[in-house]
Amino acid sequence: MTPPRRGRPLPVLLLTAALTATLALTAGCASGPAANTAGAAAAPASGTLAPMEPPPIGDVPRLSRVDDRALPIETYLLSGEQFRQLDTAQGVLATRCVRGFGLDYSAPTPTAPATTQTAHRYDPVEISDVSANGYHSPDPDRGKKPGAAPSVSPDVTTVLGAGLGPDGRPAPGTATEYRGRQLPSGGCIADAQRQLTARGGTGRDADVAVGVNYEGFERSRQDPRVLAVFRDWSGCMAERGYSYGTPGDALKDPRWGATATPSAEEIATATADVECKARVNVVGVWFTVESAYEQELIRLKQPELTAAKAANDAMLAVAASVTATGA
Repeated sequence: MTPPRRGRPLPVLLLTAALTATLALTAGCASGPAANTAGAAAAPASGTLAPMEPPPIGDVPRLSRVDDRALPIETYLLSGEQFRQLDTAQGVLATRCVRGFGLDYSAPTPTAPATTQTAHRYDPVEISDVSANGYHSPDPDRGKKPGAAPSVSPDVTTVLGAGLGPDGRPAPGTATEYRGRQLPSGGCIADAQRQLTARGGTGRDADVAVGVNYEGFERSRQDPRVLAVFRDWSGCMAERGYSYGTPGDALKDPRWGATATPSAEEIATATADVECKARVNVVGVWFTVESAYEQELIRLKQPELTAAKAANDAMLAVAASVTATGA
């Protein structure tokens, strides 16, 4: 089971992240079973949630996967394609800015990141996945040769700067001038970020939307209907010789983190997990219940969410205008 994506504020636009190798910034990547629980610390603690009456859910569909479905909160979260659009526009603006200082530079071409909320929310759910990876996260780059980092001159690095931090301020130590010419505060990346967010938006998901995303997930895990289907799942697992109270207990079994690759026992356990989820309809119940909580939370926070969506739309309109004119 994977916590909702984007549990903490994303970097202000993705070009900054794309340039981390060049700018000597550091970023860690989780691997193995731990990657499936990354970001759990960012979720609201269950003890901090105010009481809420379980919302009605109506009919529950039988589902084995939900990557083709959307949760209600996704209307108010930036999609992977929208992040790509913002990143493209930021690249156009940064390229213009750098060239204005007489330097040869073209921003990298961005790709749409996988930010679909439902893609791995209740994992594992695919037999083909667990039969190869168990509870380990699949490595999409396995067998590939490492690519070379983008080649950017020190002068271009200086002029680009490191962008704005989550607090909206330039990164400490960013140069203020280049060969006697004043640089935009924070460099060209920061200048691009300010232009894109001038009419609204922050370049990341609004806190209110992120909060609903996590709260709905956390409340659903405590809902009586989800706990009941977890008990059914646990009984199914017991029939196969496994003793786990919830799917999360199986996923977080410390034995799976002891090796870089899945053991035969891990694969067998994960396979039973997926088969039992399908048998008792864990995914169908969980998705339906979580959607109901999100709908109620959206109703309670509708003014703030509507404002957040308007800010995102304004930011995306600026991005579209920038991209249309090109570098």
